[in-house]
Parts: sequence; C-alpha cells; structure tokens
Amino acid sequence: MHPQQHGLAVPELAQLTQWSGDAQVTGDSLYRLLRSWQHYPKPRRTGIICRYEVKLDSTHTVPYLVYVPQHYDHRLPTKLLVYYKGGWLNRKQLPANYAKEIVLDNPTFRYLDEQNTIELFPCLRQDLAIYGNYGYQHLQQMIAQTKRVLNIDDNRVYLSGFSDGGKTVFNVASLTPSAFAGFYAINGGLASRPQFLNLAARPLLAFIAQADELISPASVLAYAEQARHFGADWQVRRLPARTHYYAPYQQEVLPALFAHLTVVSRNPFPTRVTYAKGYNSSDLPGLDWVQCRMSSTKAPAATHQVDSIRVVNMVGEASRYRNGEKDGQVRATCFNNTYTVETSLVDELTLYISPVMVDLTQPIRVVVNGQQRYQGVVTYSKNFLGQRFAANFDRQQLFINELIIKL
Repeated sequence: MHPQQHGLAVPELAQLTQWSGDAQVTGDSLYRLLRSWQHYPKPRRTGIICRYEVKLDSTHTVPYLVYVPQHYDHRLPTKLLVYYKGGWLNRKQLPANYAKEIVLDNPTFRYLDEQNTIELFPCLRQDLAIYGNYGYQHLQQMIAQTKRVLNIDDNRVYLSGFSDGGKTVFNVASLTPSAFAGFYAINGGLASRPQFLNLAARPLLAFIAQADELISPASVLAYAEQARHFGADWQVRRLPARTHYYAPYQQEVLPALFAHLTVVSRNPFPTRVTYAKGYNSSDLPGLDWVQCRMSSTKAPAATHQVDSIRVVNMVGEASRYRNGEKDGQVRATCFNNTYTVETSLVDELTLYISPVMVDLTQPIRVVVNGQQRYQGVVTYSKNFLGQRFAANFDRQQLFINELIIKL
C-alpha cells in the first residue's frame, strides 16, 4: 500500500519549475519538452495497489487507491480506468476499512492485468459527489497526480461506475468530459438533468438491468433516446431479468466494457465543439478548447436552442421540461486559422490555442456572432503552459495560450 516502498512516490515538479524559470527555455521549447515528458519512476514491483492522497483544502485530505498492473512499463503510455464503486452517496465519512473496497467491491479488478490497464479507485463519501462540495476538484486532482507518477496515455482515460458510481459517470459526461475518452455507467441513474449538448462530446455505454429494484430502466432509456437526438454516441446494453447488484453477472458486463474501451480513444483537438452550461463555476469552465462564462441578464440569441424533453425519473415517472432555456450556449469551429463562434447567454468567451489546430506563424481570426472580435498572431505563454500542465498533466491536450473575449 505504500508507494514509496515500490519506488512510486509522487515526484516533485523540479524539472517543470526549472524549465519554467529558465529564460533560455523559450515558449515553443517548453511546449516540445512537455509534449515529450518522460520523467516517470521505474517501479521496483508491479501488480500492486498503492495508496495516495489529495489535499482538497486546508482541512480535507482524501485518500485514493491505484492498481499498477503486472505488465506496466514506465516507458510506455498505458490506459487508465477510473472506477467509482456503488453505495457511497449517503455516507458522511469514509469507512475504517476503505482500503479493502478496491478488492471486495470492485469487480473490474480481475480484468486489469489482462488488459494492461491502470485503475484509479477513489475512496468515497458524500461530499465527494461530482455535484457536491469537492467532486470535480477531487476527480481532477486524483487523475493529475496519478499522471505525475505513472506513464498514462492521456487519450485513453476512461470513467466507469456502478450504481452511485454510475450517477457520477452521467454527471461527469454531461458537465466536464474533457479529460476522458469514454464513459461506462453500470446500473446508474441520472441524478440531475444533463447538458445534452455536452453529451455529444464523448461516447457513453450504459448497462441497465431490466429487473433493477433501485433504478427504473425506462429512465435511462428515455434519457438515452433524447441524447441521441443531440448527436450523442450513447449506447445501451439491456440485461434481461437482472437485478441491481451486478457482481453475480459481471461476465455479461465487463467483457463488453473492456472490449469497448480498447477501441475508443480521445480526439484532444476536435475542430467543432458544442458546449452548454447552466451555471458559472470555476470547477466547470468548459469543454476542450472552449470555455465560457454564462450571462444571467442577456436575452437569448436567435440561434438559442430550446427543446421539449421527455424524461422518466429513477422511479419510473414520466414528465416533460424545456431544456436549454437559461443555459449559456456555444457552438464553435476552427478552420483555416479562423475560429467561428455562435454564442447565446454568454458574457465571456475563452478559446485555448494549440499549434496542432492553427498555424502560429499566421494571424488568427475570431468571429463571434458574425462580428470579427480578434485578429492577430498568438505567441507561446510559458506561464500559461506551465500552470495548465502542472494542474492537469495532460501531455496530449496541451494549449500554449488563451484568447479571452468579453461579449
């Protein structure tokens, strides 16, 4: 359980600090160094569980567990599966035996060596829900810190969960999917109305037990049908005559889950992004290269999308509501060094810039709602590069600067 014994303590960021402070290291040099970052410790042993912790604030430090598979090689990028267990949203404290849950309450565990997949297993309690006090911060910090220790393929990070963990999967897919390649919800329900536009960003595979005694199968099916109308790749696997707890029939779920993630990877730089948000939060700024701050005073634009949505709640009751009425909405494309953006109910737009998407030797244009709002050459910012890399440790979705446009 002690990573120091296996040579897997969390490394200091001395190399990053040195590069960031070295005037001889230019912005484009720092970008290339971070893209090729290979400062990973060689473990003395694999096939082990290590205990780490993240500090959420001055009084909240939370442990989490990582399984390092037997065939892990620190020189090679490796898949990461984040697995949220069930049965924790109502508990206010971690149980005394939380470390045992990675083995006793984790059916995916047996597949990790076969697929050479690292697993991040959060230790969970009520305030760590993704819509709770610390949820997004908790998830982001666990992933970023694990990437400091282990050579993880940034484009092959997956989130799965059962029951309460499945609720988490749906929320993350809707609110903040940028770090992930795909999502897997097992017998989970939607605890809150999703942002359907955001669900189109990543594939989602949901497993539903037809005899589930806690979650209405009709609820997930109704949301999936609506999500597909918005362009979401949301597949559903029905499990006839199966009840909520899936360990007895895991062989019907996990082979399909692991087969799916072997063929799914993230495109870190999509040329088109559609994003919606229902409230402003520093923890949930945006999607991929688009960030925004929504407005509570503006009138909706002519392009504002509002839809009548039919949903079924987790106990099987059907209803309709108007989706998107008060949401900030952004539709953005990047082509030929030009960002073309439509916004509605948005006060501020931020675009992250990548040399993979644009030619930095040429001027960049930004056209928002039919008006040119920016034209000029964008240069590398060492400060922006270093701060973002330290925060998320993503070598693939690496941005060199940002453009902030007040609307």
